[in-house]
Parts: sequence; C-alpha cells; structure tokens
Amino acid sequence: MSRIIKLGFNGSSDSNGSAVASKASKGSNTNNFTQSTSSRKPTAKSAGNAHASLNPTVTSSSCDGGDFMSLASSETLASTSEWTIIVAWTNGDYTNDTWLISSNSNACHWGIKAGGAAVIFQANGTKASAGERDYPTNSTANSTTSYTFGSDVEMLAIVMDGDQATRTCDIYNIDGDKIADAFAVNSAGITTSFPIDHILGKNDGTLGLNGEILDIAIYNTALTASLIKGHGNRYKGNKND
Repeated sequence: MSRIIKLGFNGSSDSNGSAVASKASKGSNTNNFTQSTSSRKPTAKSAGNAHASLNPTVTSSSCDGGDFMSLASSETLASTSEWTIIVAWTNGDYTNDTWLISSNSNACHWGIKAGGAAVIFQANGTKASAGERDYPTNSTANSTTSYTFGSDVEMLAIVMDGDQATRTCDIYNIDGDKIADAFAVNSAGITTSFPIDHILGKNDGTLGLNGEILDIAIYNTALTASLIKGHGNRYKGNKND
C-alpha cells in the first residue's frame, strides 16, 4: 500500500490567517496543488484558531465555497485498478453541492450532495449515461447504515476495487460504516478512468467546500474496512471532546 497523493492541512506550519497558495503532495506524486488567485485560496488556521469542533492542537485550512487548488499535471486513477480516496473536514455547510475531487475532463467529480444526504459522482465520459449520479447515504437500500453528513468532523472514503471480474465501489463514513454501494445504485460510468486536476471545488470557483479541510489522501489500493475505520478513528481523535 502506498499513497499517490497526500495533502496534510492538519499539521501544517502555515501561519494563522495566511492564504494557502501551494500545498505539496507527500505521496508518489510529489507535485504541488496551487492557487494563484487570491480570492480562491484557502485560509490557514493554526493550532488554537481552527474551528471549535477541533482539538486546540489541530490545524486546518478554511474554505468559503469558492476556493480550490489545482494540480499542474493530472493524476489518473485507472478504472481497472484498485484505489481509495479519503477526505476529512469539519464545519461543513452543505447548502450547495460540494465537489471535493474534480477534473478538467468532462467535469468528472466526487463530492457531497446539497443537504449532506448523498454522495455525488460524475464519470469521465461524454455520453448521457455518464451524467452526475447521486448515491443516497440516508437510506439502507444499498448499505447497512443510514447517514447524513453534518457540521462535526467528517470523513468520506471511496474504495474502488477495479481489478476484480466484477468491479465494486464502496463508500464509507468516519465511523467506518459502509453508507453507499455505488454499483448497487448505478454501475454505468465507474468503468472509466478518473483524472484528478483539482481539490476542494470546481475549477471555476463554484461548488467548493464550505468548511475546514483537514486531509486529503489517495492510495493505490482498495483499503480494507478495518483500515478505513482506523483512519476514521484517527480523525475522531482530532475532535474537541
């Protein structure tokens, strides 16, 4: 198991209130995610200044819904490979759709639907069947747990097992609970590769995270449910209990 992309907004040494213009990936992709437009840059929150839901030792970066950062050279997740995307944040406002990971290609993206009760996905394709899909998380029709994302510390884990005869894509929350089965809802489109060009929002400054980002990590394997739960427990340890 190795990380392709690792962006640590928690543990950052950025001074409080400074604009985050660049964030280095500590995975196999060592390129920076950058933002040159002042109004689109996240704002660093140093220890003791992050949202009240977080332990005073935790750092984050605040996003206002119009922020995003871009990768100079696209990183592509193949449809026939295993991979896992993990995003952790707090103080989320889901008035609008939130694109967490996105691409220039066909506006493909993963994110949270307005209201916080579904995960949204758009495949890298131009056909009508590749349009945006909703994977409800507040229903047990395709999962074992009903869940709605809230304003406390949250984690979204998307696990793709693409090298099996029957591909699977499972979605988990911070408790390590499976909250959606993407294939059970609609299998069309998951078979396309997923290029990554942007984080935190759409590349036109819309549909961005309105909250404080903690971490983004992408692995080159399908993490097990127990490992997903371990990641969730680590983020729970950031809470100000």
